[in-house]
Amino acid sequence: MFASLQSDFGQKFLSERGLDTKVFNTMYLWKPKQYYHIKSRAILHIASLLGGIYTLAVIGRIIPKFLSDGVYDIISRNRMKLANQKCYLPTPHQRAKFIEV
Repeated sequence: MFASLQSDFGQKFLSERGLDTKVFNTMYLWKPKQYYHIKSRAILHIASLLGGIYTLAVIGRIIPKFLSDGVYDIISRNRMKLANQKCYLPTPHQRAKFIEV
């Protein structure tokens, strides 16, 4: 499931962990009562969960976090240009996967 960082759920998640509640360009992966990953480590963990060819992304874990997060930040700032999109609106099927509080 997904949640917007601006939502009540997202703001509670951030504040409970002492994370910045005003920065919304970061990806977090959270497994309740177990762990959470931020930025590049979240992406690498998601890739390993997807399986198949994406499991090769585990190689990225050997890259120091400050370098992989630097690359993450560059991609994050330029994601709309890279995807050649103006604005993303989820379909009704995709919206059903969002946590709305």
